Amino acid sequence: MSTNFQIQSSNPKLLEKATKIAEEFAQQFIRDDVVGIVFLGAIARGYFDNFADIDIAIFKKAGIELPITEKFLKVEGVEVQIWLSDYESEISNSWDMARRWTYSQSKIFFDSQGKIAQLISEKIPLTPDEKKWLLMSGLTLSEWYINRLTKLWVERGNIISAHHMFAQGINYFFDMLFGFNNELVADMKWRYYCVEQLEKLPQNFRERIKDIMAVHSFTFDELERRKKVFMEMWEEMKPLIEKEVQLSYDEIIQLV
Repeated sequence: MSTNFQIQSSNPKLLEKATKIAEEFAQQFIRDDVVGIVFLGAIARGYFDNFADIDIAIFKKAGIELPITEKFLKVEGVEVQIWLSDYESEISNSWDMARRWTYSQSKIFFDSQGKIAQLISEKIPLTPDEKKWLLMSGLTLSEWYINRLTKLWVERGNIISAHHMFAQGINYFFDMLFGFNNELVADMKWRYYCVEQLEKLPQNFRERIKDIMAVHSFTFDELERRKKVFMEMWEEMKPLIEKEVQLSYDEIIQLV
Protein backbone atom coordinates (compact mmCIF):
# COMPACT_ATOMS: atom_id res chain seq x y z
CA MET A 1 0.00 0.00 0.00
CA SER A 2 1.12 3.53 -0.74
CA THR A 3 -0.93 5.05 2.06
CA ASN A 4 0.96 7.36 4.40
CA PHE A 5 -0.17 6.88 8.00
CA GLN A 6 1.54 9.91 9.54
CA ILE A 7 -1.70 11.03 11.18
CA GLN A 8 -1.87 14.10 13.37
CA SER A 9 -2.65 12.27 16.61
CA SER A 10 0.39 9.99 16.38
CA ASN A 11 2.53 10.15 19.52
CA PRO A 12 6.17 9.00 19.01
CA LYS A 13 6.62 8.19 22.71
CA LEU A 14 3.45 6.09 22.79
CA LEU A 15 4.53 4.33 19.60
CA GLU A 16 7.89 3.51 21.17
CA LYS A 17 6.19 2.24 24.34
CA ALA A 18 3.64 0.17 22.42
CA THR A 19 6.30 -1.33 20.17
CA LYS A 20 8.36 -2.35 23.20
CA ILE A 21 5.30 -3.93 24.87
CA ALA A 22 4.46 -5.81 21.67
CA GLU A 23 8.00 -7.12 21.22
CA GLU A 24 8.35 -8.22 24.83
CA PHE A 25 4.93 -9.91 24.76
CA ALA A 26 5.61 -11.66 21.45
CA GLN A 27 9.09 -12.80 22.48
CA GLN A 28 7.64 -15.44 24.82
CA PHE A 29 5.99 -17.18 21.85
CA ILE A 30 9.13 -17.63 19.78
CA ARG A 31 9.27 -21.42 19.88
CA ASP A 32 9.38 -24.42 17.57
CA ASP A 33 5.61 -24.87 17.42
CA VAL A 34 4.99 -21.26 16.35
CA VAL A 35 5.46 -20.60 12.65
CA GLY A 36 5.33 -16.84 12.82
CA ILE A 37 4.27 -13.68 14.65
CA VAL A 38 3.00 -10.55 12.93
CA PHE A 39 2.22 -7.08 14.24
CA LEU A 40 -0.88 -5.51 12.75
CA GLY A 41 -2.68 -2.19 13.05
CA ALA A 42 -1.15 0.91 14.57
CA ILE A 43 2.34 -0.41 15.31
CA ALA A 44 2.77 -1.84 11.83
CA ARG A 45 1.54 1.40 10.27
CA GLY A 46 3.96 3.50 12.30
CA TYR A 47 1.62 5.53 14.47
CA PHE A 48 0.14 5.29 17.94
CA ASP A 49 -2.21 7.46 19.97
CA ASN A 50 -4.51 7.17 22.98
CA PHE A 51 -7.17 5.45 20.86
CA ALA A 52 -4.89 2.78 19.39
CA ASP A 53 -4.26 -0.74 20.60
CA ILE A 54 -1.69 -3.44 19.90
CA ASP A 55 -2.70 -6.17 17.47
CA ILE A 56 -0.59 -9.33 17.36
CA ALA A 57 -1.25 -12.28 15.03
CA ILE A 58 0.28 -15.61 16.04
CA PHE A 59 0.42 -18.44 13.52
CA LYS A 60 0.90 -21.75 15.30
CA LYS A 61 1.30 -25.29 14.06
CA ALA A 62 -1.93 -27.30 13.88
CA GLY A 63 -2.85 -29.24 17.01
CA ILE A 64 -0.63 -27.15 19.27
CA GLU A 65 -2.06 -25.36 22.30
CA LEU A 66 -0.46 -22.11 23.40
CA PRO A 67 -0.81 -20.62 26.90
CA ILE A 68 -3.16 -17.86 25.73
CA THR A 69 -6.42 -17.78 27.67
CA GLU A 70 -7.67 -14.31 26.71
CA LYS A 71 -7.96 -12.56 23.37
CA PHE A 72 -7.92 -9.10 24.96
CA LEU A 73 -5.26 -8.15 27.53
CA LYS A 74 -4.09 -4.99 29.25
CA VAL A 75 -0.34 -4.48 29.49
CA GLU A 76 0.96 -1.30 31.13
CA GLY A 77 -2.38 0.35 30.44
CA VAL A 78 -2.36 -0.51 26.73
CA GLU A 79 -4.86 -2.96 25.24
CA VAL A 80 -3.32 -5.92 23.46
CA GLN A 81 -5.44 -8.00 21.11
CA ILE A 82 -4.28 -11.49 20.10
CA TRP A 83 -5.24 -13.13 16.80
CA LEU A 84 -4.43 -16.85 17.01
CA SER A 85 -4.68 -19.23 14.05
CA ASP A 86 -3.26 -22.46 12.64
CA TYR A 87 -0.74 -21.82 9.90
CA GLU A 88 -1.74 -24.95 7.98
CA SER A 89 -5.38 -23.86 7.86
CA GLU A 90 -4.49 -20.37 6.68
CA ILE A 91 -2.81 -21.75 3.58
CA SER A 92 -6.16 -22.93 2.22
CA ASN A 93 -8.43 -20.40 3.96
CA SER A 94 -9.81 -17.55 1.89
CA TRP A 95 -8.93 -14.08 3.19
CA ASP A 96 -11.56 -11.42 2.66
CA MET A 97 -10.72 -7.90 1.46
CA ALA A 98 -10.64 -6.41 4.96
CA ARG A 99 -8.16 -8.98 6.23
CA ARG A 100 -5.98 -8.71 3.16
CA TRP A 101 -5.88 -4.92 3.55
CA THR A 102 -4.93 -5.30 7.22
CA TYR A 103 -2.07 -7.64 6.38
CA SER A 104 -0.90 -5.34 3.61
CA GLN A 105 0.01 -3.00 6.50
CA SER A 106 1.62 -5.72 8.64
CA LYS A 107 5.07 -5.99 10.19
CA ILE A 108 6.57 -9.46 10.62
CA PHE A 109 8.22 -9.93 14.01
CA PHE A 110 9.12 -13.63 13.80
CA ASP A 111 9.29 -15.83 10.71
CA SER A 112 12.29 -18.16 10.96
CA GLN A 113 11.52 -20.08 7.76
CA GLY A 114 9.99 -17.27 5.71
CA LYS A 115 6.63 -19.05 5.58
CA ILE A 116 4.61 -16.12 6.88
CA ALA A 117 6.14 -13.67 4.41
CA GLN A 118 5.28 -16.08 1.62
CA LEU A 119 1.74 -16.60 2.95
CA ILE A 120 1.08 -12.86 3.09
CA SER A 121 2.57 -12.25 -0.35
CA GLU A 122 0.27 -14.91 -1.81
CA LYS A 123 -2.89 -13.82 0.00
CA ILE A 124 -3.00 -10.04 -0.27
CA PRO A 125 -2.49 -8.99 -3.91
CA LEU A 126 -5.45 -7.49 -5.75
CA THR A 127 -6.13 -9.75 -8.73
CA PRO A 128 -6.88 -8.35 -12.21
CA ASP A 129 -10.43 -9.73 -12.01
CA GLU A 130 -11.00 -8.10 -8.61
CA LYS A 131 -9.68 -4.79 -9.90
CA LYS A 132 -11.95 -4.95 -12.94
CA TRP A 133 -14.97 -5.71 -10.77
CA LEU A 134 -14.21 -2.83 -8.39
CA LEU A 135 -14.01 -0.48 -11.36
CA MET A 136 -17.18 -1.69 -13.06
CA SER A 137 -19.36 -2.15 -9.98
CA GLY A 138 -18.08 1.05 -8.39
CA LEU A 139 -18.90 3.09 -11.47
CA THR A 140 -22.38 1.65 -12.04
CA LEU A 141 -23.58 1.20 -8.45
CA SER A 142 -22.44 4.63 -7.28
CA GLU A 143 -24.48 6.20 -10.06
CA TRP A 144 -27.43 3.93 -9.35
CA TYR A 145 -27.58 4.82 -5.66
CA ILE A 146 -26.86 8.52 -5.99
CA ASN A 147 -28.65 9.39 -9.21
CA ARG A 148 -31.46 6.85 -9.44
CA LEU A 149 -32.33 5.56 -5.98
CA THR A 150 -32.50 9.13 -4.70
CA LYS A 151 -35.24 9.79 -7.30
CA LEU A 152 -37.07 6.66 -6.18
CA TRP A 153 -37.21 7.85 -2.56
CA VAL A 154 -38.26 11.34 -3.58
CA GLU A 155 -41.18 9.79 -5.46
CA ARG A 156 -41.98 7.68 -2.40
CA GLY A 157 -42.09 10.84 -0.32
CA ASN A 158 -39.14 10.15 2.00
CA ILE A 159 -36.49 12.79 1.46
CA ILE A 160 -34.29 11.53 4.31
CA SER A 161 -34.04 8.11 2.69
CA ALA A 162 -33.16 9.86 -0.56
CA HIS A 163 -30.25 11.62 1.15
CA HIS A 164 -29.26 8.39 2.87
CA MET A 165 -28.66 6.75 -0.53
CA PHE A 166 -25.57 8.94 -0.86
CA ALA A 167 -23.72 7.05 1.88
CA GLN A 168 -23.74 3.73 0.04
CA GLY A 169 -23.21 5.39 -3.32
CA ILE A 170 -20.11 7.16 -2.07
CA ASN A 171 -18.75 3.86 -0.71
CA TYR A 172 -19.10 2.28 -4.16
CA PHE A 173 -17.37 5.30 -5.68
CA PHE A 174 -14.52 4.84 -3.19
CA ASP A 175 -14.29 1.14 -4.15
CA MET A 176 -13.83 2.27 -7.74
CA LEU A 177 -11.07 4.71 -6.77
CA PHE A 178 -9.17 2.02 -4.85
CA GLY A 179 -9.41 -0.27 -7.87
CA PHE A 180 -8.34 2.53 -10.21
CA ASN A 181 -5.21 2.93 -8.07
CA ASN A 182 -4.64 -0.84 -8.01
CA GLU A 183 -5.12 -0.85 -4.25
CA LEU A 184 -7.03 -3.10 -1.88
CA VAL A 185 -10.16 -1.48 -0.46
CA ALA A 186 -9.34 -0.15 2.99
CA ASP A 187 -11.22 -1.29 6.07
CA MET A 188 -14.33 0.82 6.69
CA LYS A 189 -12.77 2.55 9.70
CA TRP A 190 -9.93 3.83 7.51
CA ARG A 191 -11.69 4.06 4.15
CA TYR A 192 -12.05 7.80 3.72
CA TYR A 193 -8.64 8.56 5.21
CA CYS A 194 -7.01 6.14 2.77
CA VAL A 195 -9.00 7.41 -0.21
CA GLU A 196 -7.56 10.88 0.39
CA GLN A 197 -4.04 9.44 0.12
CA LEU A 198 -4.56 7.77 -3.27
CA GLU A 199 -2.41 9.05 -6.11
CA LYS A 200 -5.01 9.07 -8.90
CA LEU A 201 -8.14 10.99 -7.87
CA PRO A 202 -10.69 13.26 -9.57
CA GLN A 203 -9.63 16.90 -9.78
CA ASN A 204 -10.13 18.87 -6.55
CA PHE A 205 -11.31 15.66 -4.91
CA ARG A 206 -11.21 16.86 -1.29
CA GLU A 207 -13.24 19.98 -1.96
CA ARG A 208 -15.80 18.20 -4.12
CA ILE A 209 -16.30 15.19 -1.84
CA LYS A 210 -16.77 17.59 1.07
CA ASP A 211 -19.58 19.29 -0.84
CA ILE A 212 -21.12 15.92 -1.62
CA MET A 213 -20.98 14.60 1.94
CA ALA A 214 -22.29 17.81 3.53
CA VAL A 215 -26.02 17.86 4.26
CA HIS A 216 -27.20 21.39 5.08
CA SER A 217 -30.88 20.47 5.13
CA PHE A 218 -33.09 17.53 4.26
CA THR A 219 -34.68 19.15 1.23
CA PHE A 220 -35.09 18.36 -2.44
CA ASP A 221 -32.96 21.36 -3.43
CA GLU A 222 -30.12 20.16 -1.20
CA LEU A 223 -30.42 16.70 -2.71
CA GLU A 224 -30.11 18.13 -6.20
CA ARG A 225 -27.09 20.23 -5.15
CA ARG A 226 -25.26 17.19 -3.79
CA LYS A 227 -26.21 15.11 -6.82
CA LYS A 228 -24.94 17.75 -9.26
CA VAL A 229 -21.51 17.88 -7.60
CA PHE A 230 -21.25 14.10 -7.50
CA MET A 231 -22.33 13.53 -11.11
CA GLU A 232 -19.77 16.05 -12.35
CA MET A 233 -17.05 14.06 -10.62
CA TRP A 234 -18.58 10.77 -11.81
CA GLU A 235 -18.64 11.98 -15.41
CA GLU A 236 -14.96 12.88 -15.10
CA MET A 237 -14.12 9.32 -14.05
CA LYS A 238 -16.42 7.49 -16.48
CA PRO A 239 -14.18 7.65 -19.60
CA LEU A 240 -11.14 6.72 -17.52
CA ILE A 241 -12.85 3.59 -16.23
CA GLU A 242 -14.16 2.69 -19.68
CA LYS A 243 -10.60 2.93 -21.01
CA GLU A 244 -9.22 0.89 -18.12
CA VAL A 245 -11.66 -2.02 -18.55
CA GLN A 246 -11.88 -1.58 -22.35
CA LEU A 247 -15.67 -1.57 -22.29
CA SER A 248 -18.30 1.09 -22.89
CA TYR A 249 -20.53 2.11 -20.01
CA ASP A 250 -23.49 0.39 -21.66
CA GLU A 251 -21.47 -2.84 -21.85
CA ILE A 252 -20.41 -2.46 -18.22
CA ILE A 253 -24.02 -2.10 -17.11
CA GLN A 254 -24.91 -5.39 -18.77
CA LEU A 255 -22.15 -7.18 -16.85
CA VAL A 256 -22.89 -5.64 -13.45
